[in-house]
Amino acid sequence: MTWIILAVITLLALIILARPLFGRGVSIVERTEGGLEVYRQQLKELDTDIERGVLSEAEAEPTRFEIQRRMIALSKGGIGTKARFASGGIPQLLLLLLVPAFSFALYWQLGSPELPSKPLAERDIAKEKRDLAGRDLSALVSRLAEKLQENPENVDGWILLARTLSRMERYEDAATTFLKATTIAPNDVDLYVGAGENFYFHADGKVSSDAEKAFKQAYRLDPTHAGARYYLALRDAQEGKSKKALDAWITLYVESEPTAPYMRILKARISELAEKTGRDVKEILASREAPPTPAGPSRDDMEAAAQMSAKDREAMIQGMVSQLATRMKEAPEFAGLMRLGKVYGTLKEYHKSAGAYEEAARLQPSDPVPLIRQAFALTRLAGDKAPPTDKAVELYRKALSLDPENFESLWYLGIAEARAGNMKAARKYWEDLYALAPDGSEIRENVRKAINAL
Repeated sequence: MTWIILAVITLLALIILARPLFGRGVSIVERTEGGLEVYRQQLKELDTDIERGVLSEAEAEPTRFEIQRRMIALSKGGIGTKARFASGGIPQLLLLLLVPAFSFALYWQLGSPELPSKPLAERDIAKEKRDLAGRDLSALVSRLAEKLQENPENVDGWILLARTLSRMERYEDAATTFLKATTIAPNDVDLYVGAGENFYFHADGKVSSDAEKAFKQAYRLDPTHAGARYYLALRDAQEGKSKKALDAWITLYVESEPTAPYMRILKARISELAEKTGRDVKEILASREAPPTPAGPSRDDMEAAAQMSAKDREAMIQGMVSQLATRMKEAPEFAGLMRLGKVYGTLKEYHKSAGAYEEAARLQPSDPVPLIRQAFALTRLAGDKAPPTDKAVELYRKALSLDPENFESLWYLGIAEARAGNMKAARKYWEDLYALAPDGSEIRENVRKAINAL
């Protein structure tokens, strides 16, 4: 039935199309007369504009002249000439037959109602969306790469590029990009954790040697960082050190805020490993259950926040920092002092930052991290391009004695020795650093260049 209806519709369409092609002397509107009528209408409109005062006679004269010129030119083409269709022939007949034939063949393959929805059923919509998103991300990566060539010191640009590569599942490239960003911000723990995570994803969920190096460096910089602690414990679990890994995860779980975003995953890891080792952790897990989520801010609160001036926001931040500083003065504790030192560093109050790290070092004298951060704060206090101060060099040496594999201590002590003319000592520090740096990393390449420059 469907094909009969389509055939009738097609036949009617062919009859309508055939009449002008095969009719004898079918006249169409006279082209010249029609054109002249258009120009006459334009002259009338021009006169109307003059009467309304929109145009003056002088302003309208050039336009009037041009219209009249075109009327004369059109008249010379032959007034009364009619356009006619030629009588039909073989080309017209072939055209009339081929077009519907091709249409029916195409419909037979793609649009027949008797066929199942095969083309749509075979489409992988999710894959098509991923491919489309991939093309968009590829364009973004290209633009970011161009921008970073112009401004290679833009650490935020490197971070955005690394995260984009990670979304594209180019994990190894993302990890290398995170490590490149550490050459600009060597004390940013999150960069090393980001590199380690992408090495972990690249290894299909295994803490590889490259990932382990990145997580270890993150832990050296900040032993309280949850990401570094989690993945280093995961490495122990993958190596069969179940008790050590479980103890580390439980400690992290107890010390973390119940509302921390990683708590659900951490809880699942603890439950899984506890079941394998036969350890009862129900009370421990119940002790850190997150409280009910409080209601969000009201409309009035949101409007008030939106209207807050930059000065008010700065005052709010300073108030929060002041409260933390007061609390650390009254009841100093290592994690709080480390956090205070980081906040002061972000605010570029390097003298206060160094003081907070110095207090933290007194609480944990065997930990090299507060010493390294104090040394870096003192170096920044001397100026962006200034070499490490004598006090900073002393702190780096002490940190290196506690952790012989610390990247930052090896780098800055090499700089200090090179500036003092001790090239042999500088080379030794940098060769040790070169051996520790991940293969193909920007850190290793910079160290190689520094060694060659000695």
